[in-house]
Amino acid sequence: MATKRAREIPPTVDDILHYSRIVMLNDPFKEIAPKEEDRHFRALFGCSPDVSLILWYKLLRNDLVPDKGTILHMLWTLMHCKIYPKWTTMKKLTSADPKTLRHWIGLFRDSIALLECSVIRWSKRKKGDQMNDCLVSVDCVDFPIPHAGRRFHTHKWKFHSALRYEIAVSIIHGECVWINGPYEAGLWNDIMIFRNALLHELEDGERVESDNGLRGVSPQYAKCPLSIGNLVECEDMQQQVRSRHETINKRFKQWRIMKNIYMGSIEHHGGFFRTFAIVITQLCIEHGEPLFSIAYEDPHFDDDSYFQEPASNNDSENEE
Repeated sequence: MATKRAREIPPTVDDILHYSRIVMLNDPFKEIAPKEEDRHFRALFGCSPDVSLILWYKLLRNDLVPDKGTILHMLWTLMHCKIYPKWTTMKKLTSADPKTLRHWIGLFRDSIALLECSVIRWSKRKKGDQMNDCLVSVDCVDFPIPHAGRRFHTHKWKFHSALRYEIAVSIIHGECVWINGPYEAGLWNDIMIFRNALLHELEDGERVESDNGLRGVSPQYAKCPLSIGNLVECEDMQQQVRSRHETINKRFKQWRIMKNIYMGSIEHHGGFFRTFAIVITQLCIEHGEPLFSIAYEDPHFDDDSYFQEPASNNDSENEE
């Protein structure tokens, strides 16, 4: 007679905390004050225990958990991205062999990165659509790498080498809806990257908010501070959009693997970026850590008054 397979008990936040205590070399069965433990967890793993559990469930539902992989191995990956220590330091922190650490971190990096399609969706820019011309803000962000030649040089890091990514954030809800990269920072500027892919995703009449890096495609495809016909009364509103976009760039750089010079293989940089910066950052935004909200209403691009010249003093006198 065949025996029934025991039903697996779904993991809980307590299980996440249990494994985190093991990583932190604490007694796994000793409870700590919730606020203190949450603070320690975020400092070491970069997100809350709740978001870590959501990430684990997403891996399970999409059948992306590596064979024999556990929550402990996922936490190793998050810790590596958050504090980015040397492998000898990781060995002391986890009591695991560096070869074992590299193996599991590489597997979970690739698995989490595959969640991009289910977490980052271009269609989400229309959620709560208010019929504005601009639905997203767009900007590029650079992350330093070891010296790799002039084609990687970037002025943002004092002409050190860097990889460049393009990020689009929904204006209404402040969620990541598009990523593109990496690109060689010395060869690809913002407008080249925009023309390479995102431009072709825009619908007829749709534009994006950006800094002056996209001035070359304004005002047809982008609204920039120096765009032709940019209304003075809209400048404060546009500045708020760009400022909020910078806050998400800052969230990316809270992960030291991107803030510090990345010392791994360049081929894996995109996987790490998608692992923490997009998938996990977006999950944090969706589950209790949103960006600040803004009120946005742009003038229609086809409105005749958009490019209307101000009335001269002579015209005013003739009307009188």
